[in-house]
Amino acid sequence: MTPPAFATRGFDLGLAGSRAVVTGGSGVIGAAICRMLAEQGVTVWSLDRHAPSEPIPDVRTFVADVRSRDSIAKASAAIAKDGPVDILVNSHGLQIRAGAMDCTDEALAEILDVNVGGCWRTCRAFGAEMKSRGGAIVNVASINGILAAKTGAAYGVSKAALIHFTRILALELAPNVRVNAVAPTAVRSAMTADLFRDPAYEQGKKSAIPLGRIATAEDVASAVVLLASRRTAFVTGQTWAVDGGISLA
Repeated sequence: MTPPAFATRGFDLGLAGSRAVVTGGSGVIGAAICRMLAEQGVTVWSLDRHAPSEPIPDVRTFVADVRSRDSIAKASAAIAKDGPVDILVNSHGLQIRAGAMDCTDEALAEILDVNVGGCWRTCRAFGAEMKSRGGAIVNVASINGILAAKTGAAYGVSKAALIHFTRILALELAPNVRVNAVAPTAVRSAMTADLFRDPAYEQGKKSAIPLGRIATAEDVASAVVLLASRRTAFVTGQTWAVDGGISLA
C-alpha cells in the first residue's frame, strides 16, 4: 500500500522565516524532517555526529555530539551568531537490542545518555533563549516508550523517560514554548535494518498495523513539522503516536 502523497506539501503551516535545529539530521527520520522544514521556508541546521553522506538541499550542517555538553554549547553559540532558534527537534537516538536481563550496565548508561541526556542537553542549550521569546520543541520518542516490547529494554525505558521529560519541560517552559513528542513505530532505517532483513518481521508488522503498511520517515516528519507549526498553537505536553493504529490493540 502506497502512503498518501499530501504530507505537508502545498499546505502553508506559517513557518516561513523560522529557524530550526534538528539533531540526528543525518539519519533517515532526521533528514526527512530537515527536508520538510526546508520546504516550508525554514532555515534548518542539522546537528549530527557525522556529516550527511549526501548534502540535503537548503539545509546547513554542524557536526556535534549530543553526549557532550561542550559540543552542544559550541553548536548553540555558532548557530546563534546567525540569529535565534525558533524550533528544536530532537530526532537522534540509539538502540541496543538486549532484554532487561541481558543488558549490561554500560549499554544501559549509554542509551540513557544519548536518548535522554542528549535531549536534555540540547533543550537546555536552545530552550533557555526560547523561553523568553517563544518557540517549539519536538522530541522523537518511540511507540516502544508506550508499549512494552520483549527486546530493547533499555531503549524502551529511555523513550518512556523522554515522553515524561517532554511533559515536564512543557510545564517548565510554558507559556512561551510548546514542547511535544511523537512516538513512531518502526521505520526502515539503519537502526531497524536488522529487523527488516527478516521477511517474517515485516509481514508480522504489517499485519499488526490497522492501516496495513510500514511507517515511512515522511509520516514521522509530517507529524513533527505540524507540531512545530502555529497550526498546533494550543498543543503542548502531548505525545502523538505515529503508529498506524498499532497501539489501539
